[in-house]
Amino acid sequence: MNSRGLDIVFQEARKDQGTTILDGLGYEACICLGVKISKDSATGEIKIYDPSKSINYYIEVEQPIYKLFKSIGWKKAVLTITLDKYKDKLERITRGINKEMNASQSQKRLNFFKESRKQILKKYYKLTVKLNQL
Repeated sequence: MNSRGLDIVFQEARKDQGTTILDGLGYEACICLGVKISKDSATGEIKIYDPSKSINYYIEVEQPIYKLFKSIGWKKAVLTITLDKYKDKLERITRGINKEMNASQSQKRLNFFKESRKQILKKYYKLTVKLNQL
């Protein structure tokens, strides 16, 4: 893995206005839209984490995602990953609506799914606009 490329991505994250700095003892870290990048102070090793694969803790992203960050930069990669998460959520909501329509047809549950879909679509639209502006 090219650490020079990750150093550039890390510096982009540090300079980004939408990113929150989470420095601690022995490491520097930033987080934006749930995606975290950290740098170990002792070794200089940089890792990127995404919580979408787990609920309670961060899991390091796979090599293709590292390549994405290196090729398009911090902000665009974070927006791209988040848009993918929203697509997955929309698919789950659609499956839930279909299941509910075929099963119990609870109006309360259907309204919940529809409202969730509406909120995710709003977020998806906002991020798509941001990504297109970059």
